[in-house]
Amino acid sequence: MSKAVVARPIDGITINTKLEFLLDDDGEVRTFDSPEQAKSFLTAAGVEREELRHMTILKSCGICRKCGSPLFKSLLPGYDYQCFICDEDFYKFEQDT
Repeated sequence: MSKAVVARPIDGITINTKLEFLLDDDGEVRTFDSPEQAKSFLTAAGVEREELRHMTILKSCGICRKCGSPLFKSLLPGYDYQCFICDEDFYKFEQDT
């Protein structure tokens, strides 16, 4: 089962190309056990269908070799993966065995 995170254009303004992530109570990127759980959480929190349409649910694409947390596709050009726990972006060779 893939872990998931939720992102949207900064401040919900759809012309923004950069994304911001849903955070937990500690200010860390909130990770869900599945994309379905993320969508259910957003719906239960009252997110309207139109706003949900502009959000992106990113699925994990591996496990961080540094800390064991889920990896996600990096949003930075030139990097392949990002780890929200390590707060780092990685090249493919840094994570693939």
